[in-house]
Order: sequence, then structure tokens, then C-alpha cells
Amino acid sequence: MNKLELIGTDTEIFHEVLPNGLNVYLLPYKNKNNYFISYFTKFGSVNLEFIPCGEKKMTTVPEGIAHFLEHKMFEQEDGITPFEFYAKSGTGCNASTGFKATRYIVYGTNNLKENLEYLIKYLNNPYFTKENVEKEKGIIAEEIKMYDDNPEWILTEEVEKATFKNHPIRNDIAGYIDTIEKITSEDLYRCYNTFYQPSNMGLIVGGDFNTEEILTLIKNNQYLIDKKKTPLPKTKNIDEPLKVNNELVEKSIHNVTNPKAGFTVKLPLIDIKKKDVHEYNIYIGMILNILYGTSSGFREEMMKQNLLNSLILERMIVDDYLTITFWIESNNPKQLIERIKSHFENTDITKEEVERCKKVWISSEVVMTDNIEITVDNLINDIIEYGEIIPNKVPIIREMTLERLNEIRKSLSFDNNSTVILWPKNSK
Repeated sequence: MNKLELIGTDTEIFHEVLPNGLNVYLLPYKNKNNYFISYFTKFGSVNLEFIPCGEKKMTTVPEGIAHFLEHKMFEQEDGITPFEFYAKSGTGCNASTGFKATRYIVYGTNNLKENLEYLIKYLNNPYFTKENVEKEKGIIAEEIKMYDDNPEWILTEEVEKATFKNHPIRNDIAGYIDTIEKITSEDLYRCYNTFYQPSNMGLIVGGDFNTEEILTLIKNNQYLIDKKKTPLPKTKNIDEPLKVNNELVEKSIHNVTNPKAGFTVKLPLIDIKKKDVHEYNIYIGMILNILYGTSSGFREEMMKQNLLNSLILERMIVDDYLTITFWIESNNPKQLIERIKSHFENTDITKEEVERCKKVWISSEVVMTDNIEITVDNLINDIIEYGEIIPNKVPIIREMTLERLNEIRKSLSFDNNSTVILWPKNSK
């Protein structure tokens, strides 16, 4: 096992790549009663065009298939679902599908070894039939209808469509009723056999345990021994233009009391070296936090002027682009967005603000590592976004400077932006 230290914290990670290509990460804690396991694959809702394992031609699968596959992994041939198995020991389990990955989690306080082995077992034993696939379509259709009435979900989907012209991130993660109707058991097996291969997956176990024992258990698991190493999946490159798809989209819907808006800035990453993307991203995070964060003067002033009810900041890397989205609730979202843009262009950041932000950020990084679930999730986010765990986040933050921040800030422009506003149905 290779040992990796999250520098500046007391956290150690043990990493080993199995002969079949599976990346195993063990995160040992002391004096913890709980554990958290995540078994994940780099297969999300955007992976719609790829060369299936064992084939030579690019194929296209229906929107929503990654989410559909996640659902079907919980159906086993013996009729016992993972939910039922884990409930016997008071253990929790769940799964989630995102744009870039699907994660299966198990968490509890006892039966770690047994529950880990069962997780490996059921994720390496898919059971798709024509009958159980057809049954699932109705269940997922109801789920989609439920989200169709959710203002936050509607806003998120409209923001992605306004920001991106060609990228499949425009699509709903769950797909659409007409697209899930097209999914077959053959489609599911094709996706599973391509993306649920060990070389495209990772397994992270966090808790109070003996690392050698857990690694031995994983290495000796017959379901993993039987898996052979395969090449990484080949997916289609997306030709996505820099210009946002729509600069302004406005909709009136019934179940909104106060106007909600998403203001997104689309930034290119094409000229930034891969190894520098993480540093670039965290500098942008610092700029946004100082200018618009919960303790910023801007936020306080906007609330005093009754222009702001709530504001959430989000950054996302999508292939060659980084997006910054301001999720807003405001009685006058257009005016607030103009104030956001003006504040970015006309407000200086001081060295004192940078140093204060660094101290808070470092403290937060250290505190978060004491939470097993958060730490595991953060490690997976690193792997998905950057292709590896970033062990030196604290030193990077500690070494951040006002000069470098201003250099990056000067290279940024808010001109390439999209705005989506959801108005209450009867508002003027």
C-alpha cells in the first residue's frame, strides 16, 4: 500500500491498485464508532456516446440511463434487495447519480466486513431482465414528474440549457419520460460492462479498522478476483462553444412565491495546464468568497436594500469550461445581477481580506477531515474533477497571495453569462 498524507491535517490515506485496475483507498480513523464506504464509477448522466466494451463503433444510449442503471443495481436475482440486507444490521445504504459519476454508499456502526463484502457482491452481480426493466420505467417516470414540480430542479435544468449549447450536461440527470421508455436490458448491460469495470471505478473505506485486514478482505474477494483489467472507456469528445447558449430566459411558474434566478458565468479552461486547474479553481473560490460570501459587505448591503433574500455560490468544471453560478432569490433579480457584475468590476480586494479568508479556509479544511463522510466525498470529488486526490490543499491555501489572486482576477470576465429567472405566475 502507498501512504498518502493530507498535509496539514492528521489524515492518512492508504492506496493500492488491484491487478484488475480497481483503485482502493483506505481511510483509517481512531476512536470512531462509525464507518462510511463509497464504491463509485466514473459513469454519469453526460456519458451518452461511447464505444462499448468489446465493440469498435461509437454508440448512443438514451438520456437518463446512468440513473436508471443505478436504480436497477438494487434489484438482485435472489429477490433480496441491498436495503433489506443492510436493514438487518441497522446499516444504511444509498446511491446517487451525478453528471460525471455514480456513487453507492454504505454507512453504519457494526458489521463492517460483512457489509463491505456484500457491497462488492451486489455491484458485481447485475440482474437486468425485460420484465424488471419495464417495471422500473413507471417508478422513474413518477420520480421525474415529481421533480417537474420542483422550482429548484426546474431552475437548475434551465440554467444548464442556457449555459451549454451541445454538452449533454444540458439533460436532466434522470432523463425524460420518453427517453427512459427506450431503455432496454441490453442497453443496461452494455453500459454496465463498459463503465462498471474495476479500472473505471474506485472503492473508499473510512472508519476505525485495521488497514491490512480490510485490504486483504478486498483483495481476496472472489467477485473482484474474477474481474479482469480492461481499457478505460472511450467516450465522445463534445464540441462545446465558449459562448453561452441563451443570455436570458424568463419563465412564469405556479409554485414560486419569490422570484428565483440563476446567473452563470462561463469561463474557458483550455489555456490552463491540467496541473494548474485546481489552483485556478480555488483562487476563483477565494475571489467569490471575499466579494460575495456570507460575511461579505456586499451581501449585507444587498439585504439592507431588500435586493437579496438568499444567495448560493457554485462552481463546476465541465470539460474545457468552468462555470460560476449565483443561485439567487430576490424581489428584483435583474437589478441584483447588475449589482453583482458591477461589484466584481469595481471592488478591490485587500491583503488583509486574503489572509483572513485563508485562515478560515484552512480551519475548515482541517475540521472537515474529522468527518468521515465529508472526507470520503471530498476525496471522490478530487478524483472525478482532477483525476487524483489533491493532498496539499492546506499548503496551497497557505501560500495563496494577493498578487496571484489579482493576476487571475484580471484574466476573468463576467461578459459571457446567462441568466434564468423564474417569476411567480401572476407577477408583473
